[in-house]
This record gives sequence, structure tokens and C-alpha cells, in this order.
Amino acid sequence: MTHPLTMYITAHTVLDTMRDPARCDKAMARLRETGFGRVVIEGYRGGCIVDETTMRETRDAFRDDGFETLGGLMPVRGGDFGPPAEGAELRFPNFCYSSEASVAALEEEIRKLARVFDEVVIDDAFFTSCRCSRCSEARGERAWDVFRRDLLTQVGRRWVAAAHEENARVRLAVKFPQYYDRFHLFGYDAHRFPQVFDAVWQGTETRDPDTFEYGYVEPYEGYFNVLWMRECAGEKLECAWFDYLDCDVQLFYEQAVTTFLANPGHVTVFCYGAPLMDGGMADRLAKALPALGRLRDAATGPQGVHVIKPPNSDGGRDLFLFDYLGMLGIPCVPATSIEESMRSAIVPAHALEQADACRSIADVITGGRQVIATFDALSRMDTHTLALFGFEPRGVAHGRTEVSGFEVEGDQLEVESPWYVAGDLDPTDADVPVWATVTACERGSIRVPFATVKSHPGGGRAVVWNLGTFGHDAFSITERLNVPVRSTILALPQQVVDLLRGMATAPLGFSVSAPPRVACFLFARHLVLVNYAQERAEVTTEGIDWEPGSLFADSQDTACSGGRITVAPRSFALLERRTDD
Repeated sequence: MTHPLTMYITAHTVLDTMRDPARCDKAMARLRETGFGRVVIEGYRGGCIVDETTMRETRDAFRDDGFETLGGLMPVRGGDFGPPAEGAELRFPNFCYSSEASVAALEEEIRKLARVFDEVVIDDAFFTSCRCSRCSEARGERAWDVFRRDLLTQVGRRWVAAAHEENARVRLAVKFPQYYDRFHLFGYDAHRFPQVFDAVWQGTETRDPDTFEYGYVEPYEGYFNVLWMRECAGEKLECAWFDYLDCDVQLFYEQAVTTFLANPGHVTVFCYGAPLMDGGMADRLAKALPALGRLRDAATGPQGVHVIKPPNSDGGRDLFLFDYLGMLGIPCVPATSIEESMRSAIVPAHALEQADACRSIADVITGGRQVIATFDALSRMDTHTLALFGFEPRGVAHGRTEVSGFEVEGDQLEVESPWYVAGDLDPTDADVPVWATVTACERGSIRVPFATVKSHPGGGRAVVWNLGTFGHDAFSITERLNVPVRSTILALPQQVVDLLRGMATAPLGFSVSAPPRVACFLFARHLVLVNYAQERAEVTTEGIDWEPGSLFADSQDTACSGGRITVAPRSFALLERRTDD
């Protein structure tokens, strides 16, 4: 591996464990044997403050034992440290950043860390939901999300300057949360933060997709997060970060697989303590490090279908759509804008916030390439762009509706669980390769276009998928950050999944056939398949050739024969692509 793993040590653990030399020595020995060579030593969390002397002593103990050391800060309230945020928008112990008392108190903690360390990271609670009178007055006519991003950008500049005053060598990093379609609402700015801070870290913690505890987050999100943030932050993106919360050993390992496939420079694990170190998770990670390093080395030059999310864009009713596209086996390449050179681009509602989105969409299509629009994206287009897709404004109507089945090339396909189209469509000039069947109370069964295609001279294709996920109104007061509901997208019939995936990849010259929950990661010289399901998966490809005998897998039950790969449950398969050079 290029870099050692990094362990995050909370302020409470520093005070409870690391001040005892014997326990500290035991911790260092345990970290070394599980592959960790760097530690983040936290100085503040939730009102718990580690004094500067203890920070220096802990730093020196780790340095003397050969560890690299960094400082950390988690800006959540606790005790009487800083005025609390006010308002019912988000139940979280936020600070009010319009309060000088809060900003100054946290600045002092950052100054302390900068005096002790040459690199400091701010953990992922640097956000606010405050609606107090100070914030309301300062906001003026701005929307709350715009005001918050302006405010925290200003605070970030102040803290970076303060850190540099204390230590000219220090680098102040900010960690972005994993919930990419929500954090812009509460102050995280994917455009300006990389300009303000010295470095950017990105969360990849997806945890258990089948529990509500931290949201129904699909594992592909961890991969998307890093690649998308790399588009936003460039070389300033230095580290990916996941944790053990709501995980068993297998889920924790799968987070590592997905994270390493994003090829981050560093990987941080949160956080040192018995649940992680004594429950088998750290040992499983240590044992897997050679294989994970091989994945990271292979994960260069990502290829596939471009998916568009501009910085700070709102997804409308397509929130977290990219997670599900990846879990359908579509190899996604995140981009922050629509470019004419893209051969196949999926354009969700987020993309329509690009200033010149409609013109860029038209340039791709008239340039002989393909754009796939979601229903919500289509509904936001102007009349000229709608016509490129074969629609008029009167032919697009919102109305999420349950379907009873699908019709593909005359075949009637039933759905095994509730499934919904995003609205009603009536194209004037487009083919309909997939229909959704809806039961109407008086008219019996009716057909609603689910996928439409309009072909243009020169080879351009304008495609619509009548699907969506959910909007911000799906978030309850009990979980306002991560994915709050189970999406039905992964419950599509196999024939429909293969057709949609084939539509997306056809302009790229390859196709993949695989069941849902098998993610396809395509790189310049390698193909990686990750089966996140409990059943083995049969995968076939066309247009992706690999070297015979190049299969590398983490399960002995995974096999490759001819053009078919059988991937064992909850495992990955790595293949070396055959290239002309």
C-alpha cells in the first residue's frame, strides 16, 4: 500500500485512555498490528476539551513510536461551550455561527491544535441549521442554504487564517459528510470550501443499507462521493473516511472495498475503541489490506457513463439517485457539468441547475451523442430542449404513481414489490421501448411510457427514464441527513434493468448483464465487479475483454469462464482488461 491507514482517536478516548502510558502503549501496539501508521488526535468534541499539554504528550508518545500524527476537531456542542443553534429545522447539537462567542471559542481550539500539529482536520459537523434572530437578520433576502454557505465560508477563511498565524506550516483540512445531496442545505460548500481550506477529506461511511439507524444508504455512495468530490476539489482531496457504526464485520469490510476502489490518497477509520478493535472489524481490515491495496492500484482511469451533479446543486426528486444507478450495475463517472464531448450522460434534476444546462444538453445530442434525462430533469427543461426529447410541455405531468408491471417488446413483466413511475408522459415524437402498466379505477389497465427514445440525425439520442427517488419532504425529524426511505429502483424486473443499463452503455461500445446490487467499476486497465447481494451473481459482458487467467477475487467461490463471471455473495472480482497497447 502507498500510505498507511489512519485511525481517528476522539477527545474522550484521548482523556480516558491515552493519558495512561500502559494503555497508550497497548493501543499503539494494537494499531501497528492492524495496519495503522497515522493517528488523528482530537482536541475537542461535544464540550469535551483536551488541554494543550495532554495533546503534546499524546502526540509525542505516538511520534516516538513511529506514528504520523494529526490533530482533529469535531464542532458539535456540549455543556456550555458556545450558544446553541435555534429553530426546529434539524435536531442536532449545532452551533450558531452568527454568534461571535461560538466562532471565537472554536477558533481557540483550532489555534491550539495548530500549535501542536502540522495538519488538522475538522470533522463533518461543520454545518448549521440555526434560525435564530441573529441569523435571520444576517440572512436578509438570501435563501437559508445560500446564507449558510456564505456564512460558513467566511468562518472557514477566518479559521484557516488563525491556524496559519499559529503555525506557518499547518494545513487545515475539512471533512465533507457522506450525504452529498443534503449537506449544501446546512452550509457545506463543495465549490468554495476546496478553495478556502488547505485540504479536503471525504466521508464514505455507508453502514447498513437495510436499517434506518443511519439511513438506507446503498454502498455505492462511498465510491460516488470520492469521485464526485475529486471533480469539485481536484488535488486538494486527500483522504477518504469510513467508520464501524451500524456495521457487522462484513459491512465494515465492504465499506473498505468501496472506499479503496475510489483510489484515495489516504484512508481514515473512525474511531479507536473496543467496538472496532475488539470485535473483529480491525482484524478483518488488516487481513484484507494486500487485496485492498491491489484494488486501489487497479482503480485508475475510471470509465463509463457520465452522471452530472454541479457543486451545491439540489436534486429535486432525484435525491441520491447516483447511489442506485451504481447499484444497477451502471459504471458511473461523476462530473460537475455537462460537456459536449460526453458520449453518454445521465442528466438528473441536479444538472438543470447548471447555468447553461439546456444549451449543453442540446450540444451533446446534436453532436451525435446521448443524453438520458430523468423525469424531474425533463420537467425543468425549456420548450426547445423538450422538443429534442420528443415532448411538448403539455406532455409532461408530475404524479408519482404505483405500477403493476412493465411491458418490454411485448413481454409482460410483473413487479414483486411496489414500484412507482415519477409522472405521466405523452411524447409527440419519441419511441417507447418500455411501458409501465398502471391500474386505473375506471379505465382498467393503462400504459404510461417508462423509457422513451428520440433519435437524431448524426446519431444523437435523447432518452427519458420515468423514474425518481424522493425529495427533501421525505426526511422526518428523526433522520434529517442520510437516506430516509427505501427506494424501489433496485426492485425493477431484471429485463428492465438490463435494458436501462444497455441504453446507458451502448454509446460506449460495451454492455453488462448482471442482477441489481452488483456494481460494475470500469477502469482503464481493469474491470471490478462487487456483488453486494446475499446471492451469487452471474455476470456477462460484451465489448469488455479481459486477460485469461487474470481473475483476482476475495472468495474461492468466484469463477470466470469464457465471457461469464460467477461472483460469490458479498464479494468482489477483479479482472485485467485486454488492451491494444
